[in-house]
Amino acid sequence: MAPSLDRDVRAIAARVARIDDRLRTRTAGVLKRAGLSDSEFRLLAGLLRSGPPYRRAPTELAPRYVPVTSGGLTGVANRLEKRGLIARVLHPTDQRSMLIELTPPGKVLALATMEEFAAAEQMLMSGVSQADRAKANAFLKQLLHSIESRLDL
Repeated sequence: MAPSLDRDVRAIAARVARIDDRLRTRTAGVLKRAGLSDSEFRLLAGLLRSGPPYRRAPTELAPRYVPVTSGGLTGVANRLEKRGLIARVLHPTDQRSMLIELTPPGKVLALATMEEFAAAEQMLMSGVSQADRAKANAFLKQLLHSIESRLDL
């Protein structure tokens, strides 16, 4: 192994990748049962988290909630709109702009999926004490900030 390689950095990166893989594997079943892709779920959940009236401009949703380009977001929104889970509405103060709004069926699906998602994550992390989860969360927040600051995000 190269002498300049920091084993802790490599181990952290590998563990984060494994955790991501395990979480995605478990939560993929949740999304499949809901009939949603990851991006579709993120858009619905982002609208739900935004609070009443559950509507946002596309620029507020991507990339904050949905990690796609504006063109990718249009495709995601088109699919959800066809299913009646979102609607496009005119911006109240700028008639040139459209907002994406969560419909009542979209809210029901988003809530149910978020609850099942949370239960799956809770089950996977139940072997770790609340105190250790808080410490891990603080460390991961710091790590994410460090990484994003170096990527200019």
